Amino acid sequence: MSNKKGKKARPSSRPSGYRDPRPAPAPVRRRGILDSVFAGRAAGSTSMPRVRTAITRGVVTVLGSPALVIAVIVYLLLVWLVLIASGYQGPFAPLANLLALPPIGTSLDASLATSLFGLQGGLYGILAFLAARAVVLGMLTAGVVEALEEGRVTKESWRRGLRALPVTFAICVIGVGILTLSSFFGPLLGPGFGILLQVGALVIGLYLFAFAPIVAVDESRSMPDSLTRSIRAARIPGVGNLMLAALYVVPSIAVIVAPSKPGNLIGVNPTVGAWVFAVLINLLHVALLATFAFRYLSVAHEVPEPPPRPSATAVRGRR
Repeated sequence: MSNKKGKKARPSSRPSGYRDPRPAPAPVRRRGILDSVFAGRAAGSTSMPRVRTAITRGVVTVLGSPALVIAVIVYLLLVWLVLIASGYQGPFAPLANLLALPPIGTSLDASLATSLFGLQGGLYGILAFLAARAVVLGMLTAGVVEALEEGRVTKESWRRGLRALPVTFAICVIGVGILTLSSFFGPLLGPGFGILLQVGALVIGLYLFAFAPIVAVDESRSMPDSLTRSIRAARIPGVGNLMLAALYVVPSIAVIVAPSKPGNLIGVNPTVGAWVFAVLINLLHVALLATFAFRYLSVAHEVPEPPPRPSATAVRGRR
C-alpha cells in the first residue's frame, strides 16, 4: 500500500502491543553515620515525637507515678547509708547523678569505687557498682515502660526488669570502656581537644545505646539484638536523637563540676538543701529515661530489622 507521495510504508519493527521499558530505578544510597545524624526531618517520615514533646511527656510520666518517685527517694537514701557504712566521708553532691544513664552514671561508679577501695581495689569494686546499676536501670526502665503503656507501675515490672539485666549490664560495661578510652586519648590531644573528645564520647555513647534497655524490656530481645536495634533507632534521620543526647550529657557534667552546688562539702550529714537538690536531679534523670522510652515506643514499628543471616547450608554452597 502506498501513501500520497507514492512511497511504500515501512513496516514497523516493533511487535504488536510493545511498550518502552521503564528506566531502572536509581540505586538507593546507604546512609552513612553523618547522613543519619545531620539529615533534616522529612515531613511525615517518622512518628518519633519532637524533643520538647518527649521531654514533657517524660517529666509528666515520672512525676505522675508515685511508685517511681518513692523508688528514687528510697534508693538514694539506701545508697547513702551503705556508702557511709563502707567508710565513705562525702561529699554528698555527686550522688545527684546516682541514677544518671550510662555512660554518665558509670563515671560516678568509677569515682566511688576508687574513693572506697583505692586504685587497685577499685578495679574490682567497680564491678559491684556496675551490677547494682544494671539491676536498678532494668527496674526503672521496666517501671517507666509500664507507666507509659499501662498508666501505672505493677509488680510485673520486677520480672521485666530482671529479664533485661544482660542488656543493662552490657551498657554499663560499654560505658566504662568509653570512659577509659576517652581518658586515655584525651590528654594526648591537649586540654581543649581532650575535653571535647571526652564530652563527645559520652554523647555518642548515650546516643547509640540509650534505647537498648527499653528494647530489652518491651520486646524481650537478646543482648546483641537490643544493642543493634538501639543503634538503628538512634540513627533514624532528622529526629534529633544526637541533640537530645547532648542536652542530657552537658548539664549532667555541669552538675558534677559546679563548685557551689549543695552538698559539695566533705561530711556525712548533708543539709536539707543537698537532699532536695539530689532528689530533684535524680528525678530528672528518670524523666529523661522516660523521654527516651516514649520516643522509642512511638517508632518501634518503624525501626528496620537487620537483614536475615545466611544459613549454614547456603554458606557451604557458596564455597
